Amino acid sequence: MTATSTPPSKALANLDSLYSQIASPLPPVQFTGAAGARYNMGAGQPDPESLPKMELIETLEGIFSGPDGNAALMYGDAAGFIGLREVLTAKLKRWEGIDTNPAELLIVNGSNHGLAIVAQAFLNVGDTAICEAPTFMGGLRPLRQLQAKTHGIALDDDGMRIDLLESKLKELEDAGTPAKLVYTIPNFHNPAGVNLSLARRHRLAELADLHNFVILEDDAYGELRFSGDRIPAVYTMATPGRVVRSATLSKILSAGMRVGYLLAPEPVIARLNAMKLDGGASPFTNRLAAGYYARHGDGHVTSLIDVYRRKRDALVNGLEAAFAEIPHLKPVWRVPNGGFFLWMRLPEGIDPVRVAKEAGDRGVAYVGGPAFFPDGSGREYVRLAWSMLSEADLASAAHEIAASIRAAAAA
Repeated sequence: MTATSTPPSKALANLDSLYSQIASPLPPVQFTGAAGARYNMGAGQPDPESLPKMELIETLEGIFSGPDGNAALMYGDAAGFIGLREVLTAKLKRWEGIDTNPAELLIVNGSNHGLAIVAQAFLNVGDTAICEAPTFMGGLRPLRQLQAKTHGIALDDDGMRIDLLESKLKELEDAGTPAKLVYTIPNFHNPAGVNLSLARRHRLAELADLHNFVILEDDAYGELRFSGDRIPAVYTMATPGRVVRSATLSKILSAGMRVGYLLAPEPVIARLNAMKLDGGASPFTNRLAAGYYARHGDGHVTSLIDVYRRKRDALVNGLEAAFAEIPHLKPVWRVPNGGFFLWMRLPEGIDPVRVAKEAGDRGVAYVGGPAFFPDGSGREYVRLAWSMLSEADLASAAHEIAASIRAAAAA
């Protein structure tokens, strides 16, 4: 035994009185099936075959053979590599008509990091927040960590029910617990797949002024539109400072590079940057992302739209075919016009726990509905991600899901 090792007989110290209020462990997201499931429809990860490995290698060689090679391996700007912020500024103008500048962008370690920073910047422990119900489980985690009083607002085909939001805002104000933060996913909602309508976006922006809250606009999938016209960002409609917009390159370029970014007016970015105690975004991955995106970004996004449209169609067509013989057991779903996910409501009377067990036994992994609701409800829902599987495997998985529901109904 070395002088610094701990004797195995010693019990772990009781640190309960020393932990901070927000250090409570959060439960992990529960997937059906084993980690090595044949049909992994749980995580919203990019298509492995679409990862531009050769182009990234060429970009990397260019970085290290050029004058910026050493800088890529040193500490960098806390706000992120200026070259990447310039590339993203141009992309936001080109793709979304958003006029901004590099000083209004903050590079973060993936979008989850950005969502946590925004929550920490605007919420004290126990403050009130509002989100959609359902919503992205990664957006719920920082709210739960901060022990926020989180209220869910239902969705319909046009996104968050703004009439219900208005009622909830008034109710909270009357109770003396006004909402400080409203978290929304307006494009290809995760998990529900819907889009917040233009009229509702305008009204949401108005409500932020009327009721004095900040909107956290999460747009991880907005570039992956398969059909229909782009709807302007809430960011472009609101009073400057009322919206912090979160986005990521994880779904487009590489999830493993961990590059996300926040957009807000410069004084807000300064506050958010002060919360980011990580020594600065990675100069290495920032330069790699900037170099790749400047040369290949638009073309890569265009190709991905076609890839993910075909995958969506393979899953939906497979489900339609699989349930043709058992229409009374067919779940209810909307067909999204973008993104990664199909959100299904199981037939009434079908035990979701039994379906999950049957699906897991058949090699299908997915995330059940309760992970997406702030109150843990939604047992009757299932989120299926089409992004990682081949079209052939999506068709096969659809038949396994139908078989799982049939078996659960017969149990």
